[in-house]
Amino acid sequence: MWSKVPKYEFFSFLFITVVAIALRIVWMLKIPNAPIYDFATYHEIAVNIATGYGHTYQGDAIAFQGMGYPTALGVFYRLIGDTSVQSGKLFNLLLSTATLLLVYPIFRKLAKSRKVSLAAYALIAFLPNYIAYVNVLGAEVFLAFLFAAVIFLQLYGFNKWVRYPLLGIFIGLAALTKPVFLVYPVVVAAVHYLREKNLRQTLILLVSVTLVMAATVAPWTYRNYVKYEAFIPVSYNSGYVLYLNNNDNNVNGGWMPLTDAAASPELRAKIDAILEHGARSEKVAYELDPLLKAEGKSWILAHPLEFAKLGALRVQATFFNGAWDIGSWAMNELYPEQPFWTIQLERDLKVFRAVSDAWLNGMNTLAFLFVLIATIPVVRSLFARERKLADGLVLPTVNVLYFTLIYFVFEGQARYNFPVLFLMAFCAVMALGTIRSGVKRLTD
Repeated sequence: MWSKVPKYEFFSFLFITVVAIALRIVWMLKIPNAPIYDFATYHEIAVNIATGYGHTYQGDAIAFQGMGYPTALGVFYRLIGDTSVQSGKLFNLLLSTATLLLVYPIFRKLAKSRKVSLAAYALIAFLPNYIAYVNVLGAEVFLAFLFAAVIFLQLYGFNKWVRYPLLGIFIGLAALTKPVFLVYPVVVAAVHYLREKNLRQTLILLVSVTLVMAATVAPWTYRNYVKYEAFIPVSYNSGYVLYLNNNDNNVNGGWMPLTDAAASPELRAKIDAILEHGARSEKVAYELDPLLKAEGKSWILAHPLEFAKLGALRVQATFFNGAWDIGSWAMNELYPEQPFWTIQLERDLKVFRAVSDAWLNGMNTLAFLFVLIATIPVVRSLFARERKLADGLVLPTVNVLYFTLIYFVFEGQARYNFPVLFLMAFCAVMALGTIRSGVKRLTD
């Protein structure tokens, strides 16, 4: 790739990359942070894997969340012989760097302009979220890397006998991290068809990628069947999440404690029995999933308007709620009770939050503007057999719409936007370019 590009492009890419990595290292070393909630669970499971206790939590087998990240982290701990939180942050740093190295070639394929590619790359390389999350022992950085690899494999057309299996493997790994990727081969097929308008090739792609993805996920599915005597492809929290986010007591579209969710006396009695009246953790109670999934689906069908309201709130919480998650998850040991806390530090943190909020909300607003406009030719192309679409239009549009739909139905919060942010950055730059061209025409 680099042998055919101008020197200014290469050195611009190199400068942005080096500075971006340096900022990640400084954040990792200087900003105090400890894993809490789900992140503490990931760390505990990873330590258990590294030390020979397997994929367990508090002594029990677990499949409450995707196994991809804690397993990868546990393998990394074992390879380097250290299970400290700082080693987990080092793993994230390596993944974040690898993501950057994938993202720029993606932008070069999506955009005809080198300037657009460099602008989008700088926007995402210096995005506060992408810097700060090296501190977070969660699936976000790992999933962003896997998703970038999936997009890269869709764009670079080397031998399909190698590319299709690789695509299936990486989608499988992403599904083992976030089960929503189990249906992602359909997205790949839709993008391919809109680009190529060759139904036969699209079906070959869909079948081959789906089979390899299924083979990648199958060992874990078999493990779950042995452990729980139930068909659990990846995790048993989809019903739990669906129900908590869709019930009569939910007013914000997000997660809520199970004890606060609306439930009939019969349902509450069943939940209490499964949880042994508080003696058993929800994270190991796999029997809850089918029960709560049925309840969540029933509520959605009975309350379509309320479901739509909660879905809109989830999308807003995911893409237009600023960067509050950085403070909560990536720098949670910075708080007023600490001896180093000063008025100057508090002021600086508020300025950082204000800049981060404006950056993220502005970028996502422009990105959705691009996606909404681009949706029109995408829909038209579905019904026009000869109308092929460019990569830079169809791939980001279909993918952003896919993630938006997932968050609309299940759960929305700020950190869930992380894997798709690099595509949002590209869409934002494209929208800015369109606005700039329009203004220029009006002023000439």
